[in-house]
Amino acid sequence: MSIRKSIAWSFSEQTLQYGLQFVSAIVIARLLTPDEMGIFALAMSASVVMTTLRNFGVGSYLIREPDLNLSKIRSAFGVMLTISWSLGLLLFLGRHALAELYGRAGIAEVIVVLAVSFFISPFGAPISSLLAREMRFKVLHNIGLSAAFAGTVLSISLAYSGFSYMSLAWGLLLTTVLNTLLPLFVMPQYAFLLPSFAHWRGITKFGGLLSVCSLLGTVNSEGVKFLLGAFLNPAAVAQFERAVQVPNIFRRAIFLPIGRVMLPVFSERVREGRPVGHIVEKLVAGSVVLTWPTFLVLAMVAEPLIVTVFGENWRPAGRILPEILLAQALLVLLPQPEQILVPRGLIGRLFLVRAIGAVVSLSSAFVAVQYGLEAFAAARVLAAVSLVTLVALSCYPYLGVTFAALMRLYLQAIVVSVIAAIPASLYLLAEIPIGLEEILIIILTSAVAWVLGVFVTRHMFVTELRNVRARLGV
Repeated sequence: MSIRKSIAWSFSEQTLQYGLQFVSAIVIARLLTPDEMGIFALAMSASVVMTTLRNFGVGSYLIREPDLNLSKIRSAFGVMLTISWSLGLLLFLGRHALAELYGRAGIAEVIVVLAVSFFISPFGAPISSLLAREMRFKVLHNIGLSAAFAGTVLSISLAYSGFSYMSLAWGLLLTTVLNTLLPLFVMPQYAFLLPSFAHWRGITKFGGLLSVCSLLGTVNSEGVKFLLGAFLNPAAVAQFERAVQVPNIFRRAIFLPIGRVMLPVFSERVREGRPVGHIVEKLVAGSVVLTWPTFLVLAMVAEPLIVTVFGENWRPAGRILPEILLAQALLVLLPQPEQILVPRGLIGRLFLVRAIGAVVSLSSAFVAVQYGLEAFAAARVLAAVSLVTLVALSCYPYLGVTFAALMRLYLQAIVVSVIAAIPASLYLLAEIPIGLEEILIIILTSAVAWVLGVFVTRHMFVTELRNVRARLGV
């Protein structure tokens, strides 16, 4: 499958999945209180930290390994099975300690369900990595979307029936079960794969440090939530989660699918000694011209948007949303360090980026949380600036793109952003109250203005738009 088709299928999967999550969030926000959502968020944070270690870089190993064979696949399965089951048991045994730390018994209940996924997922995860290695993203699209839809329906149904925060846990477990079973039907030759440890040294050497790098990133993102819960309350965690959810849905829907494709693509090109500069340039160009205009418009209508979509209880999330959007917008200045450094085997350099970034992020969060939720959100901007600086210093020699070319792409995106923000600016200048109707009008007119801006600046995205128009026969 070509790179463009692979990205299209991966993009479709993530976009539809996050669309489901967004719809689910709107419904559940009216069925559960911020405190109930905060209980699930704290339990989920502990699970996510363990999940990062559970993968142990096995997926990246299976994608990157040049001489992959059945013995290595069995060894990868054996390593993942051992680590995942051990972490699942550790999470289960530590559930009461975490619940007592925050004074919420419900956290322990949620963790019991989340721990079950650690005993299930290893049976399907290696197959999903093999499908990605073979660029079979259409299959992964169908699997992921089916699992997400089933989990979303279950969560909403249980929340409506009064299962409180446990409805989210059960929905997530169903998603995990389906993501494990469906790949087995696609590649039945691996359905009864026996674990092995013949190549465990090579796998752990590659995956061990990579897992630590991933863990640092997760400790950073989830650790700030623990600080919020410890110094403020679970409701503050839920408000922060609600604000972060808005840009995260957009960023992950676009960049997660691209990242899934870019890792095998970059790995293949590095093995063959082929340049990656033109791909990096397209990646950066598309990232900033899609993200910056969208986030600027959202920041201008942040508070009414949150209140209109999620309800009055979530107004604090709207107040901190502009800072969250700015921090997230900075992170798309360059590709993720994993995309550039992992294919070249520079795991040590990746470790330094993630370690220093985590220290700066958690330190600034610790200081800022003393002054409240809004100061905490502002500290996210500082953390984003530090991380982008680290990525630039560590990855620039391997990008294959000149500084002048990057500046040109950023300038184009800024111009497009200003043009796209004109409709929202007119509403603000006229001091017109913004409700649902006004938000829909702003979104529609901003999208039209964005297209105009892309053509005015002669952005390389114009070529993609013309390709889409040609395919549609317009």
